[in-house]
This record gives sequence, C-alpha cells and structure tokens, in this order.
Amino acid sequence: MKNAIIFIVGALLLLSSCVTQKKYDALLTDNKRMENRLDRLEEVRKAYDQLVVESGELESDHKRVLAEKSTLEKELNNLNASHNQLKEEYESLLRENRNLLASATEDRQSLIEELAKKENEIAQSEKRLNRLEIDLAQKEKDLNELQDSLADREKRINELNEQLNAQRQSLDNLMAGIKQALLGFTDSELTVSEKNGRIYVSLSQELLFAKGSDLIDSKGREAIIKLAEVLRGQKDIEIKVEGHTDSDGSSDRNWDLSVTRATAVVKILTRSGVDPVRITAAGRGLYDPVVPNNTEANKSLNRRTEIILSPDLSKLYDLIRS
Repeated sequence: MKNAIIFIVGALLLLSSCVTQKKYDALLTDNKRMENRLDRLEEVRKAYDQLVVESGELESDHKRVLAEKSTLEKELNNLNASHNQLKEEYESLLRENRNLLASATEDRQSLIEELAKKENEIAQSEKRLNRLEIDLAQKEKDLNELQDSLADREKRINELNEQLNAQRQSLDNLMAGIKQALLGFTDSELTVSEKNGRIYVSLSQELLFAKGSDLIDSKGREAIIKLAEVLRGQKDIEIKVEGHTDSDGSSDRNWDLSVTRATAVVKILTRSGVDPVRITAAGRGLYDPVVPNNTEANKSLNRRTEIILSPDLSKLYDLIRS
C-alpha cells in the first residue's frame, strides 16, 4: 500500500501541470492521512498479538511457580517431620545419658559423641528449614507478582477484545443500516461489501454520471443522500470517497475526472449533514481497477466511485499505549 501511495504521489508530481495546486496539495495530505491510519491499525494489531503471546508466557510461568511452590511445601513438611523425629531422638538420648552418668567412661563418651552428632544434625536441619522458608517466601512473592502481571495482561486483553467487539458490532450495524437505506438500487448500480475491517459502498458510473461528466444525475444524488442519512449519526466513522475510471482516454484526463467526481460526491454528503472533517476525497484515475480493462464489461466495472467507511482507531491506539 505504501508503494502504491508513493507511486500516486509521483504521478501527481508529473501531472501537477494539469491538476491545480490546490487539488494536488489536498491529494498529498489525504494520502498521507490514509497511510498514517493504516500504520496505526497495523501497530494495534501487532500490539494485540504481542499481548496475547505475553499472556501465554505469563500463564506458563504462573503454572511453573505453582509447581515449584508445591514441591517446596512438600519438602518443608518432610523436613519438619524429620526435624521432629530428631528432636525426639535427642530427648531420648538425654534421658539415657542421665541414667548412664554413673556408667563406664567409655559408654558415657560414646553417648556424648552421639549427642553432639544429633545436635549438629538438628542445627543443619534448622538451617535447611530456614533456607527453605526463605525460598518459599520468595516463591510466594514471585507468584503474587506473576499473578498480578497476568491479571493486568488479561484485563488489557479483555479491554481490547471489548473494543474490537464493539467496533465489530458497530460495523455490522452500519452495514445493515446502509443496505436497508439502499434497498431500492440494483447490484449493477451499487454494491455494499466489507473487507479488512472497512465497508465499501461502490457506486457505478451509470448510477452517478454521464460518460465523461462529473455532474451527478438525480438517481445518483438520491442514493448519496440516503447514504448520508445513515452516516450522519456515525460519529466514529471516517469516510473516504475515491473516484475511479477505466483506461480509455488520456491518463491526465482520467486523473482530473476521478478527482472532480469524488469531490462532487463529497459535496452532496456534506450538504446532507455529514461532518466534512470526517471526509477525504481522492482520485485514483485508472490505476486501481477491480478487473483488467480488457473488455467493455470489465471497463464498466472499473468506472466507479467508492465510499470507504473506516472505524476510528484512536480508542484502541490509546489503550495499547496506556
């Protein structure tokens, strides 16, 4: 898309002698705005995918820390049991020592050594218990931090999903409203479709203009006014009007005609109450055909004016950056 925009800007530089400076500047500004919007949408999608990946990684860390915590708790319980047993043995030896104080020196020394050994074992056991308790406390802290981080990620993902679902529902409602408003027109006159999160209303030349003209006839005006009635209440939808031609005639003339036709449609939309701040007009000439210009039937399909409706991504963008 960026290459196409650069190509268009280059073509406009070559044709600047035929198109007025005002139209040329407007086309440059509009193409830049569309490029920025596409970049922002791509950034939103990438950020959303990254959040999902990070959430999965945090979930794995969460499970791993839980498993380590469980292992440490089992080891701590086992050491507590061993510690208690050692204390019981120590107390038993103390009792035996009292009873054998009067016994032979050799036996008494053996008991003293055994007591010292048990005391050392108890001291080592207590050290291990202390280390395990410290490790367990750290694991619990890490687990709490992971749980908080995971909860925050899940909250942001849920908020993003809510925004995406709201935009999806808004587009579905808009699509239904447009189709209902334009029921009286045939498929050869206009079509309404959705692609890549945008709604495309494609109006044929036969509905709007006489051949080579940029004056909209009464039936085409009626269709645009009915569409404007739906768009007036859609404050979060950005509107781009693109004029397209076939390959007949000179490219200069096709450029001019596509621009003036798009502008003519924009004028009716704004006069019908659609906020002009939300609207962009662009002429694509013969350079964006839907089918090859190799038959008269195909050329008829390429002679069209497209009204492209895009959701406002600012809320999603702010949510990603917060």
